[in-house]
Amino acid sequence: MLNPRQRLRPRLPLLGDAPAFRQDLLATLARGRFEQGDVARYRLGPVTVYGVSSPEDAERVLTDSDTFGKLGPDNPLRLALGDGLLTRSDHDSWLRNRRMVAPIYHRRRVETMYTTMQDCVQEMLVRWQDELAPGAVIDLHTQLMHVTLDIVSRCMFSMPMISADSALRPESVEYAVTYTFLRLQNPVAPPTWVPTPANRRFAAIIGGLDELMASMITQRRRTLAAGEPGKEDLLDMLMRATDADTGAQMNDTELRDEIITTLAAGHETTAITLTWAFYLLSTHPVWRRRVIEEIDAVLAGRAPTVADLPKLPLVAQVFDEALRMFPSSPTVPRQSRRPVRLGPYDVEVGSRVLIDVHGLHRNRRHWPDPEVFDPTRFGPEGRSGRSRWAHLPFGGGPHLCVGKQFALQEAQLLLASIFSRYDVRHHPGYPVDDRATITLRPRHGLRVVLHPRLTARLVPARKVA
Repeated sequence: MLNPRQRLRPRLPLLGDAPAFRQDLLATLARGRFEQGDVARYRLGPVTVYGVSSPEDAERVLTDSDTFGKLGPDNPLRLALGDGLLTRSDHDSWLRNRRMVAPIYHRRRVETMYTTMQDCVQEMLVRWQDELAPGAVIDLHTQLMHVTLDIVSRCMFSMPMISADSALRPESVEYAVTYTFLRLQNPVAPPTWVPTPANRRFAAIIGGLDELMASMITQRRRTLAAGEPGKEDLLDMLMRATDADTGAQMNDTELRDEIITTLAAGHETTAITLTWAFYLLSTHPVWRRRVIEEIDAVLAGRAPTVADLPKLPLVAQVFDEALRMFPSSPTVPRQSRRPVRLGPYDVEVGSRVLIDVHGLHRNRRHWPDPEVFDPTRFGPEGRSGRSRWAHLPFGGGPHLCVGKQFALQEAQLLLASIFSRYDVRHHPGYPVDDRATITLRPRHGLRVVLHPRLTARLVPARKVA
């Protein structure tokens, strides 16, 4: 990240902070915190943005839905995700759908998906075993993006969806997310109907995804209407979810939006944080050794079961600390619905309020030595006395991420499975830098060297129909 007082583009008379936001979002927010404190004001052309980076202000923004709502119809994320839980701004209809979806991601339901997750991970490890020589260099970020998308697509549809000619590919999701972020930060972006190369590519990606989703939904409705046995996957659960008050179910458009939201948010954020976790461990050999020792003591070379995960507390703490240092969603946007006072500022109706999660996770009042990697922050003693609003990788309040348990289970499985087979170390010849858009990715991926730790060969996982 850039020094907040150096090299950033200056504020301009008409565009304000927009050029600096596009140049480096995190550095611009850091400059705002440095100059203004826990509440900072920015101007993006005609739009005023207030960044908040204290637990107290974050709690207020995330819990007072009457004052701070989600972005309205002009939210560029809706271009990709539609009107799902992540983007729906009408609180009543959001709450209705949230109540329908939440039971699907209950801890016990998520545990039933573990075998599918495990199969996907084992297939990746078998492929590494068969195709890679000891000491091979791979882009671990790309590998993790593929396996997490494979996991969520199999859990959603009971079948793999990734292929060279499929509309569902990690690079397509990444492009769509970046496209919407750039529109969010650019007050003078050309309308989507203008046939620019970026607009055409985005339209092609979304058109392909829409066609794929419509086909899957139609096929599944026919199966259910024919009385055939359901697959009990996420799609089945979404189609059967009902509103407790009215008995209504989601229509095809609502299903499409929730599926796309799950596929986009449900794989990329986990893959990104796992990438940072492996990077942090590869550059902190003492912690890497301790993690491997814990994994070996519990697993002794076998694949982890769901019952093993509670026995791997350090693995979970590493993921939490990676989420603190590199939150997969570095900001959470809201919009003021009525006048309100934030810090020294009178916030007008319609202003954007940005929870600066990246800055919040480095607030020195709550995080001593915030730039130091220390997983013990999330042990029993480390958590004691700290505000629960100081760590918000999954949001908070009524809008807490519905897929949190899915992500945590998946992350522990992947960390434990990979380290049980390989010692993973960052290749020093490749740069590592962050790039903040809607997510916080490694700009150049993550090149690592894989050193096999076990000589026993893996058996291919069962095939998922």
